[in-house]
Formats: sequence, C-alpha cells, structure tokens
Amino acid sequence: MTLDGAGRVRGSKDYFSSHLEDMAPHRAILRAVESRFMGGVPLVRPVLDVGAGDGHFASIAYDEAIDVGIDPMARDLLEAAARRPRPYRSLVFASATAMPFRDETFNTVVSNSSIEHIPDLTATLREIGRVLRPDGSFVATFPSEHFPTLLLGSTLLRRRGFHAAARAYGRFFNRISHHYHVYPPEVWRERLRAAGLRVVEHFYYFSPEAHRAFDLSHYLGVPNLLAKRLLGRWVLHPLQMVPFEHWLRRYYDEPLPDRGAYHFVRCTKTR
Repeated sequence: MTLDGAGRVRGSKDYFSSHLEDMAPHRAILRAVESRFMGGVPLVRPVLDVGAGDGHFASIAYDEAIDVGIDPMARDLLEAAARRPRPYRSLVFASATAMPFRDETFNTVVSNSSIEHIPDLTATLREIGRVLRPDGSFVATFPSEHFPTLLLGSTLLRRRGFHAAARAYGRFFNRISHHYHVYPPEVWRERLRAAGLRVVEHFYYFSPEAHRAFDLSHYLGVPNLLAKRLLGRWVLHPLQMVPFEHWLRRYYDEPLPDRGAYHFVRCTKTR
C-alpha cells in the first residue's frame, strides 16, 4: 500500500460517496475509510473473503469479483448473490472456524471488520492459516483496544469525571457491536503468530475525532435505521445524506493517526 507524506493512501478513488449512497452515515464513513485500505491491497488469486456479509463492501472496495466469499448468515449471502455486478464468483455458507476448503487453497485471504465478531478466534485464525498457501497473505481490519475509550459517549463522561460510567458506555458499545476481541497490537501479533501468520504491516486508522463523529452519527442516523427496518433501504433520497457528506468528509480524508479506533494488518504465512 502506498501512502503520501501525510499518511493518506495515494491514488484512491472516492469510496465515501459510493458508500453514502446506500448506507447509514456511521457505516458509510467507516466502510469508506476501510475501502481505501482494503481496496489498495494487491489480491493474488485465488482470494477468499472471510465474512462476505451482504456483499456491499466488496462491491465497492474491489475492482474485480473475489473468488470465494464465506459467511454463516444465509440471508446476507442471498443478498450478496443478488448484487450486480457480482462481488463474488462463489459464495459459501460456512463458519470461519471450520472452513470447507482443502489445505493451502488460497493465495490471499481478506477479512474486513469480521473476525472480531467470532467468539472462537483461535479456531478462526488457525483455519485462515490452514487454507493459505505458503507465503500467502492475510489482510484484515478490526477494532483496536481504543475502540471503547474513544467513543463520544465515553469521552464526554470521562471529561466530566464519570469514569465508571465511561467504561460502562464503552462496554455497552462493544456488546451491541458484538465485539469479542478488542486487543492492542502486541496481542494480535501473538495470536496471529500462533496461527503461523507474521505481521508485515500494521497501522491504526480512524482517529479519536473520527470515532467520536462515528458515535454521534449513530444517533443522527436513526431515520436511516427506521427506513431500513420499514422499507428495506438505508437511504430514501440522496438529499438526506448531503449534510453528512459535508460533515464526515474530513474524516475520510484524514491522515493516519498515532492512536486509532481500528487496526489494519497485513500478514504473511510463515509455515
């Protein structure tokens, strides 16, 4: 991945507008930033995506269809299969803890904000290492140890001296986000190393300011949530997203922070 002197990804297309057309604002800004990084990763085929979901992210982040996507949610896979153009050549209903593939099947495995939602991380990383070919790449994003403390609610409570409430707010957000694994870099490196994966690139993304805006946009995006629940669409008209475009654009364009709410890692299989 190529970064400029300010820590921004060079040559990236505008993923933010694409996500904002179809997503709630908090999802749009986070997924757009992740698309800049994941979309810039060279994909050596065959490629596996662990946590394909509904295919929306892959349809925007990647220029060509991923070879195989897996997910344990049948409803999401049906939505991914119906997307055009197709973001995946093949979709498999399966758990990441027991993948139905032979050893050393893939040259690249990608996973965007997915493995933190799987309780058995050891089995997941072991399976990723198993299906990767020697010297293959595993590239992933997931929340960092700073996720709960950098939220707007946690920050405001802490500044007012309500430290216990701040910690409770962070735990609440991790719980409703189904985050089972929120670790610092050294813990991730050890967990990955145990699965035969060596970290060759790591950085934080999503600054404290971006994360506070992300938190606030959950509440401001309630109309989007209602529209999704009632009508099946996050965005009913492009004009409703114009204020979010002006407000959140700065966080899409921000340089990499020294401390961020999320990790990007790229690993190589060592054995």
